Parts: sequence; C-alpha cells; structure tokens
Amino acid sequence: MKKQIKLVSLAAAALLAVAPAVASTVYAESTTNATNTTTNVSDTNPVITYNGKTYSQDQSINDVAANASFNYIPVRTMNAMSNTVAAIQKVFTATASSTDNTPVAVKVNMDSFNWEVAGRYPTTVSATNAAGKTTTLSFNLYVGAKNSGAVYANAKNPDGGNLYVFNIKDNKVTKAPVTIKSNTDLATFGTVTVNNVSYTRLNSADSDIYIHTADITGTTAPTTKPTPAAPVNKTLMHTALLYNKDGKSLGTKYYSYRTVSVLLDTVTINGSEYYQLALGADYNNAYIKATNIDGTKRKLKHNAYIYSTSTRRTTHKGAWKLYKGSTVTTYGGSYKFKNGKRYYRIGGPAKQYVRTSNFN
Repeated sequence: MKKQIKLVSLAAAALLAVAPAVASTVYAESTTNATNTTTNVSDTNPVITYNGKTYSQDQSINDVAANASFNYIPVRTMNAMSNTVAAIQKVFTATASSTDNTPVAVKVNMDSFNWEVAGRYPTTVSATNAAGKTTTLSFNLYVGAKNSGAVYANAKNPDGGNLYVFNIKDNKVTKAPVTIKSNTDLATFGTVTVNNVSYTRLNSADSDIYIHTADITGTTAPTTKPTPAAPVNKTLMHTALLYNKDGKSLGTKYYSYRTVSVLLDTVTINGSEYYQLALGADYNNAYIKATNIDGTKRKLKHNAYIYSTSTRRTTHKGAWKLYKGSTVTTYGGSYKFKNGKRYYRIGGPAKQYVRTSNFN
C-alpha cells in the first residue's frame, strides 16, 4: 500500500546529522549522454567489514551496532569523542572493492553528538576508494548509561534554534552553560514542576539537569520503539539523484546498476512516486524516484529497434526489434544521444535503448 507524505516547509531541521559533502556535480537526469554513462555496480564500491560481516552498499546497521563495545558512552567523559572514534576505526576496516583488497581509510562522523547530554545520536562510518565510490553505514550510538531506565524523547525548537538547559536545586532554576540542538533524541527521567512550569530531567534519575517539558515532542522507550518494515535491496536501472521529503535535491547522485536498500512501500511527493532509502542517520530522509528502479510501462506505436549507441543496434531479451502495440518498461528520464535524438533505457547493464518517438 502506498503512503502519502504531507509536505512540510524546507525549514524542518534534520536529526543533527551533518549532510554528506556533495561528491559529484549534479546533472539533470533528462540530459545525460548515454554514450558516456558511468555505471556503479556493487562490486566497484568499497567494502566495509565489521564483526565478520561485509557491506558494499549504503545501509543502516543498528541491529549489529546496538550491543557494540563502543556504544553507551558515559556523559562528560574526557576525550570521549577521540576515544570512541578510535574504537570504531579499530573494529571497522575497508578495502577498495570486492575485487581490490587495497586498504581504504574508514571515516567516522559523530558531529551531531552532545557529550554533555545523554541521548541517542546518529553516527556514520564510510569509506571512499580511489574511483570516488563511497559506502556508508549508519547507526545510532548512545551517550549515557545502558539500562538506565531512560525514556527517549525528541526535543525540538519549532524555529530550529538551540534549546536551553537548566539546573534545578532546592526549587531554584538557573540556566546551565549548555544548549541542545533542535531535533535531538534525549534520555529523560520524569518531570518536576517549579513555579507552575514543567521541566524534564535529563542524563540520569538523580541528575539536576533539565529541559522545558514543552520542548519535548514525544517519548519512546528503547524497548518499545516501533520497528520499521525490513528494507529490501533493489537495483538502480538509471542514474538517479537523491531528494529530501519535500522533493528537493540533496546534491548526491547514485549511478546505474548500483544496489540500494530501500523501504518496501513507495511514497508520493509532489505527485511522483519515491522509495525512501533505508540508511538511518545521514540519509534518514533521503528518497529516490521509483521510476529509476521499477521503471514505467509504455506502449509502442511503431515497430522499434534497440540501440546501444546512436548508430549501433543491439538485442533485448534475444530480440533485435520490438513490435507495435507491445508494452515495454523504460527506466528514468530519457537520454539525448549524439545524433540529437532522445532514447529511453529499457534494460541493462548492457546498453539497451529505444527512441522515445516510438512510444505513445
């Protein structure tokens, strides 16, 4: 069943994740030159190894990282970030690809962390090879004690600004020298009321650190947080841009024949169908057009040859020609060949194209 997404303003804050740098120039999908198309199959991506398992595509690994030795970092620990990064880099290794065992550096992104405040923070581990291909794994890490009885709540400022933290001692409220970024998942431990204002306790059950309860948008206990449907792996049949939930480009491009992990159901954004990438942290709101994966069924109004270039014919499923009235699945937008004519991709990874003018 398709889900409908209600579009919100572009000012909606992301979950503290630092957006990945744009790795390549973004081109309009409809103007790609087919004769120069670069493919990105999974065996050319970097391979990251963790705990005996290998990964060559972007995905969330919350299930395997939840009980990792580097998780649940104590609050206000000296050198917490450098020690945690070192611990992660010790257990995650990477090679250039499945066919190239050249070691590749593992990068850890923990820029969203607030080491003064217990909470659930998005983390990514990535590796980039010499060809510019990147594999990114995402997962949540926790600041604070494990099994502390915390209920995790999202704190959000409607304006997107930081949130104040308070000290409360003997019913006296003072502003703490700490702020919290909007849209942070915090470990909370009940509420107190002072002068008719409700405050939510942070960090631990005996802490004197609080936030306005009005800044809390909802609570979720870790053991009862809804589990999303298991993602599925699909193959990109057309070079594709990534978009946010408002249909705006994120400035990142995935190439044809790459395997992507997506949520099972499509969603509708601005009248078009998208798959949501199952990436967790940095790309937890990244979408890819469904037509680049599932394609669009089109009916031929003329007999049509299949081409690999503007001058060279090829076969598709053993046939050199497709016949009038038959239905063909095309993928993504059209390509403009050197001869000035436009073509739809109908298969791959071998180049297989049909002129757009042959379709209704």
